Amino acid sequence: MKAIKGLVFVVTLGIFLYFQFFVEGYGTKLEFKGTEVYYTKNVTEEMANKLGNYLVDAEFADGDEKAVQLNKIDGTYQFRMVTQDGVANNGEWLPTFQGFVAELKASVFPNDNVELHLCDDGFETLQVVAYTPL
Repeated sequence: MKAIKGLVFVVTLGIFLYFQFFVEGYGTKLEFKGTEVYYTKNVTEEMANKLGNYLVDAEFADGDEKAVQLNKIDGTYQFRMVTQDGVANNGEWLPTFQGFVAELKASVFPNDNVELHLCDDGFETLQVVAYTPL
């Protein structure tokens, strides 16, 4: 839970507004308590709903406006999240990101591979944090 709460601070209103106007190509949109969850054609709506419900339970989706994307490539789920400038490559955040991936694996993807993709405001990957057992 601590990792989720720490991540809330790296998603900004400006990024949300970007997605409001430029979301074409990011997938189908679902909304969970202010958080938009986009999922690609490689992901089922059922899995996107499972993720969205987890984000609410974990208080990531807390009423503040955010946007994330769920994709699946070569059997690995990618939780794609826009971060503020400089966060993706800031080593101080790495333990938080690793904890978040571990929580995603345990709660949403127990039988699948999962990665956290830290992205710019165009959903371009800046850094990948793969699940590693603790």
